[in-house]
Amino acid sequence: MENKDERNRPNADAEAALFGSRFIPRWLREKRTLQLILLLLVALIWLPRLQGPIDLRWDGGVYYILGTSLAEGKGYRLLNEPGEIDAVQYPPVLPAIIAGFQLVLGTSDPTTVGTWLRISAFFVFCLFILTVFRFFTDRVSLFWSFLGTVLCIFSLHVYFLSDLCYPEIPFALLTLLFISCLRRESRASYFILAYVLATASYGLRTVGLAAFAAWILSSLVKKEFKRAALKTLLVLIPIFAWQYYIATIESSDGYNQPAYAYQRAPYMFYNVTYARNMALHDPFAPEQGPARNLQRTFQNVVKAPANLGETISTVRGYWLIFFQSLTGSDESDGFPAWFVFIVLYMIGLAVLAGLLLQLRGGDWIVPLYLLPYLAAMCFTPFPEQYPRYLMPVTPLLSFCFISFLIFIKDRFSATDPAKRSNIIRIAFALVFVSFFSIQFFCLQHVFRNDFETAAYLDRQNRFVRRRLFFNNDLQIDFDLCVDFIKENAAGQAIVGAGTPHWVYLRTGLKAVMPPMEKDANRAQELLDSVPVRYLIIGQDVVKSERYMLPVVQRFPDRWKQVYSTPSKVFVVYERTDQY
Repeated sequence: MENKDERNRPNADAEAALFGSRFIPRWLREKRTLQLILLLLVALIWLPRLQGPIDLRWDGGVYYILGTSLAEGKGYRLLNEPGEIDAVQYPPVLPAIIAGFQLVLGTSDPTTVGTWLRISAFFVFCLFILTVFRFFTDRVSLFWSFLGTVLCIFSLHVYFLSDLCYPEIPFALLTLLFISCLRRESRASYFILAYVLATASYGLRTVGLAAFAAWILSSLVKKEFKRAALKTLLVLIPIFAWQYYIATIESSDGYNQPAYAYQRAPYMFYNVTYARNMALHDPFAPEQGPARNLQRTFQNVVKAPANLGETISTVRGYWLIFFQSLTGSDESDGFPAWFVFIVLYMIGLAVLAGLLLQLRGGDWIVPLYLLPYLAAMCFTPFPEQYPRYLMPVTPLLSFCFISFLIFIKDRFSATDPAKRSNIIRIAFALVFVSFFSIQFFCLQHVFRNDFETAAYLDRQNRFVRRRLFFNNDLQIDFDLCVDFIKENAAGQAIVGAGTPHWVYLRTGLKAVMPPMEKDANRAQELLDSVPVRYLIIGQDVVKSERYMLPVVQRFPDRWKQVYSTPSKVFVVYERTDQY
């Protein structure tokens, strides 16, 4: 008798025929062979970047510092901050994993530990891709499973984020394992495992709440109300534990009497909760005031299909470059961005159509996870971060897209399959040739132009050389400023910079974000409260030059420029008066 999983595969026999058995050798249609090919593709995009420590820029530095704090027995603290304040933003599972590496290796040195983190990231990525393939083969034929998995491998943010000390790839892996267990949760072992995986995903990223929601909703749609009630009680345990910890910290004297005046300001996004940070309309421009939630959410919902299209193809910037290369135009010709937006929007609508088809067909599991996940994303004020936020659900979005294609194939060939099979093959070949063309174009462009060498002296004065994605001129110039401060600053100096955690990991100096205050007098008062000795000003993550250039210009007797990068994009100012 056909098992349930086979029945849920849409027209597996027809898809196998579409695979082209007359032209493809049998050995190339074996599951193990396709798995080996997928691992070979993974190896090809990993070999150029297996050397050196994992990328600890941006949020990666925050996770690493929190892991160091745990390993040193100091609690869950941001060691770069004056007063080494308690952290309340990121859930603790990834820092706990980093702490485990540090304890096993007997050191917190970012170069040593980071090297092992990179190696482990490679193996986690391999496991993730094999799990993606298993996720597809549980639902569709090998033909579609292989194509869907390749789409995931060559998605820009899948391989980019795998290079960073971020939780996205482990989170995506746990998500797929959770969904797999959710299909089989009638057995007690899978019920328990689904809960453990959902809890672990919540411990990696707050949006793991989507797993909890899907877990409860899966019982509600089946009218298993007692089981849904039990799940709700179980779900409240980890949620309450984390929220209780946050409430305890926010009510403490250390939180309400910070080490400096703006340490817990809402725009200090690493130092406060998501709720406080998202209460601002634009956390990178706090002068715009409180959030206009309905307006922001509506705008995000309207743009969401284009974001979905970017996730399973590539971001619109590379689409523009791709079309410019096809048409022979250059940037000055201004290839119409609206055309790229329409293309991405159509792809996103196809993804959403696939999602609706699953709902109509009674396969609720993927929609039950995706809908809460996408809803949470639309509430956030960080549209530039949506490619990162959507990366963990790339396999689910790719599956929705393929489900839509399978539906179109079935409807198109229902009346006269023999006559139309060649037309279907040609049409679908064009679709996937287009997708893989843009992905491969993006891949080679990234590795050729956006995969730069980073070379610096680490905190122990060892020369570190590695290649990093998007280590552009701005990143290189910022590192030059950090090099200058490392060579010239005294041990007690405090640095103000847009990415303070990276400064701390490189130099060991306390480092903070500069205040985002339009009023130069007020900003100077806040800098005095730290007190900041060195300011790195330039086009960093928070574009600190908007707020800090007026300060150094308003108080030339207090700040002296002591270093400038060759491009003049970044400068270092030192506080020269007594304070």
